[in-house]
Amino acid sequence: MNWNIETGKQISMILSIIVIFLMVIKYRKTGKENLFFIIGYLLFSLIDIFCYFYYDLTNLPTDIFYVIGFLMIVFFLYLFYYYQLLYVPLLKKIQVIILVLFVLNIAVMFSTEDDLLHHFSFNMLYVDILLLLFSIILFLYQTFNSDKILDIKSYLPFWISVALLIFFIGSIPILFFRATVSETIYFFILFMLNLISNGILILGLIWNKQEKMR
Repeated sequence: MNWNIETGKQISMILSIIVIFLMVIKYRKTGKENLFFIIGYLLFSLIDIFCYFYYDLTNLPTDIFYVIGFLMIVFFLYLFYYYQLLYVPLLKKIQVIILVLFVLNIAVMFSTEDDLLHHFSFNMLYVDILLLLFSIILFLYQTFNSDKILDIKSYLPFWISVALLIFFIGSIPILFFRATVSETIYFFILFMLNLISNGILILGLIWNKQEKMR
């Protein structure tokens, strides 16, 4: 397979910058309810860009940045994003449980995995993804049982959820079989998932007409 991994990474970074630019110029219309996702996305993108150049210049491991910044802070921001989106009492209580499980997962991983901060924990990532997927399902259930469904095209949280679903559900198989597939295929699939999810975010930001928080 003829695929340039470095080119793919650079295109992905450019796409992230485009999404961030749209988030900034459309911030007034995106509403305060999307703030935690925006911060999380911005942080993850900056970590990714920083680590790309940091490793290129120093050839030193970047695991600690992804473990602390991505697995802990970004996922917490995403989970809290859905907590503040949910307004149905039962769903909100379930989301509190998910947040507690997220914190417990960090504690368990620190107690069971050696030197967690200096090696990327895929076990922690799988649990984080599972908790995030449950959160998205709760939000979609709430959305499809509300009047938001009547104007779903202009409802940014819906498109954010679709983008996250596609990226993380698509990531699970390739991450699980990462040791058995070639590096080229691994990074190509991640690139395509990144391309699709960022494309959805761009469309969601363009179509968004939301002006105030519920």
